Amino acid sequence: MANTYLKFAYRNLVRNKTYTIINIIGMGLGMSACLLIGLFVYNELSFDGNIPNNDHIFRVNEYMHYNGTAPQVSASIGFPIAKFLKDNHSEIESYTRIFPYEPLTLEYQGKRIKTSQVICTDTTFASMFNIQLLEGDKDNFIRSRNSIALTQSMAQKLFGPGSGLNKTLLLRTGDTTMYVVVSSVMADMPATSHLQFDGLLPIPESTEKGYLGKDYFTLFNAAYVRVKNNIGINDLQSKLNATIHTKNPSIDIRLQPLEQIHRGSIDINNDNFNFKKIDGKYVTIFILIALAIFVIGCVNFINLTIAVAGYRGKEIAIKTIIGAKRIQVILQVLAEAFLSVLAAMVISIVIAILFLPLLNQIINRDLKAASLYNPYIISIYILALAFTTLIAGLYPAWLISSAKISKALKSKVLFMGSRASLRNVLVTGQFIIAIVFVTGLIVILQQLRFLQQKDLGYSYHQVVRIQLDDATAAKLPVLRNELLKIKGVKDITNGFAELGGNGNLFGVKYVAPNGESKMVSANLENASPNYTDFFGIKIVDGQNFDKDSPKNQYLINEAFAKKIGYKNPIGKSIHLSFLPPGFIKGVVKDFNYSSLHAKIDPLIISSIDNIPNWQSQLYIKVTTVGISSTLKNIAGTLKTVSGNNELTYQFMDDHFKEIYRSDRQAGIMIAIIGGLTIFIACMGLFGLSAFVVLRRSKEISIRKVLGATVIQVITSLSKEFLILITIAIAVGAPIAWLMMEKWLQNYAYRVQIHWWVFALSGGISILIAFIAISFQSIKAALANPVKSLRSE
Repeated sequence: MANTYLKFAYRNLVRNKTYTIINIIGMGLGMSACLLIGLFVYNELSFDGNIPNNDHIFRVNEYMHYNGTAPQVSASIGFPIAKFLKDNHSEIESYTRIFPYEPLTLEYQGKRIKTSQVICTDTTFASMFNIQLLEGDKDNFIRSRNSIALTQSMAQKLFGPGSGLNKTLLLRTGDTTMYVVVSSVMADMPATSHLQFDGLLPIPESTEKGYLGKDYFTLFNAAYVRVKNNIGINDLQSKLNATIHTKNPSIDIRLQPLEQIHRGSIDINNDNFNFKKIDGKYVTIFILIALAIFVIGCVNFINLTIAVAGYRGKEIAIKTIIGAKRIQVILQVLAEAFLSVLAAMVISIVIAILFLPLLNQIINRDLKAASLYNPYIISIYILALAFTTLIAGLYPAWLISSAKISKALKSKVLFMGSRASLRNVLVTGQFIIAIVFVTGLIVILQQLRFLQQKDLGYSYHQVVRIQLDDATAAKLPVLRNELLKIKGVKDITNGFAELGGNGNLFGVKYVAPNGESKMVSANLENASPNYTDFFGIKIVDGQNFDKDSPKNQYLINEAFAKKIGYKNPIGKSIHLSFLPPGFIKGVVKDFNYSSLHAKIDPLIISSIDNIPNWQSQLYIKVTTVGISSTLKNIAGTLKTVSGNNELTYQFMDDHFKEIYRSDRQAGIMIAIIGGLTIFIACMGLFGLSAFVVLRRSKEISIRKVLGATVIQVITSLSKEFLILITIAIAVGAPIAWLMMEKWLQNYAYRVQIHWWVFALSGGISILIAFIAISFQSIKAALANPVKSLRSE
């Protein structure tokens, strides 16, 4: 019986080739988009899901609420905090801390491997994150001060396929060398782990016993805790806050679940260990987009199926007369839906495989095509096939099977106008979604253009940025002199904070105008005296640093001056953390030292040259003439002075493109999906226009016999659809406005959504829809009216 239904279904689909192809392609495109989005969403939701009992592991974040500044959350905390909390709370089972080791070279029997992905950690790291040890055991995991644990990929680079256990490596960093012994070889961290590294070193004794070991203020390392079973996290957090307030009353503890770190840290500062993190709202948005595309695909299928069925009046009537029951007609239509959905699903898998590399390039991921046909996914395909067949085929099947035989035999048309309302609602719904996508795309492109063109308060064009290690930063005077000898180098300066980054928060003590001693939290930039001249930053009050003795002098921005409450802050004393007291030398005009996602917070600029780590950002201004030669000479000088081949340069223009990469990725994805949505919606409109032309064929013929022109007929047919699209614009525009207003709230500096955005998106939708309608309208207007009236 099933074979019979499938055989007849196949014949009917072949008989209406054009509609069948449109139906299958429309559904296939929608399914392929859902597949690719599904792969992306599954990948993002699976981060850190491989660790047993991961619901007991939390990252310890620091919520800072220093007087006079907006609260901030930091993923880096003071070094002794994790141990202090563990010692005072039995609810915490264990803790581990991590912080990056500076870039180094590992050497074994003449083979050298350079890496910046080695981190320092506690011995509890292996048990905390369920590290799989291929060689060695957890009892001996980096227990010795001169031990190192390597990942499998790093061990293979150094030792080849043989064992790496207990082998001695020479570790070089800057001018320092030391020997370390491989105590463990670990399996590489899964691609869906927020922690990625090449090796692990024990925490240096100098860190634990030095000033950092007692410093609860300096943001130094990330920390994780594992809590015991049946612990109320909110209650524990309150207890932890009470404990930490005995050391620093201006911070609170925020326990962040492990599985939320990857997609829930977009507003967290100093998030140094978060592999390819993403804003979690985009995951939710893409889930909704996938559902919207699926709905559009099903609506298209329904409309096109009904349009084709309109021509099958005689066939259905004869089947009913010779004894076919209603359930048999329904099964026949469902069989046709099943074959169409099956063909669309096969096409969607092929399209998904072909476009997966492009998706990986856009979203900076490494999604595997093999994921599309593993056993688990295949079972989902089977369920999706059955579900989609019922969703897309049941309404047309019921509609076709309920047609009146007498009318079908007389007109060869199954149904006339009584079923139009639901179809119009479905098509209007499609275009509401399309309007939202088009409007969203326009706003996103506006915001991206705004980010690229906004005056940041400083000039960074033709500026090369180089991240220095501590050893090279210590040689900065020599490096600066050598670089200035290069033809094409105009000027050089250096800094501490990464422009466009999250900044470096420090506590600053000062005396308020009322004589009260206060502390304010401010971002620190440590720069050479020519920093403001180099970037063209305006000094609005006071003077720049004295070039001879700037160490106890500070520049502040207008936001800092406003916070401390002085109309004339020049000469006022301020005390920065552990440094000797100094005074305010000048006030610079506010500039966007962070990204445009954040407002301008208080900033203090120092000029201290005896802390190498505070001189890690080197900026070189170059001319446009002979730039290739200039860059080559810069690279050569860097290598000669530093002895480090790993130092690389980057133009600041490219640096800022990276900062807003996720915004551009979202824009590209919305553009592609928006275009696809419009295309699929227009295919549905094409199907509905075919149905309307069929329904009104007699009316059109009579109009033409009575003298109606081709233009009048096209206008008459198009008016109905344009009304639907106008309704879609009226409903979709407010929805789009609400959604994009919420998205723009992520930016401290943003565009305004003007009326013309909705006019443009509506105009684009009307134009594209009119093109889709025109084919059927023109065809009907040019048809011979005698053929249509002959059947009366």
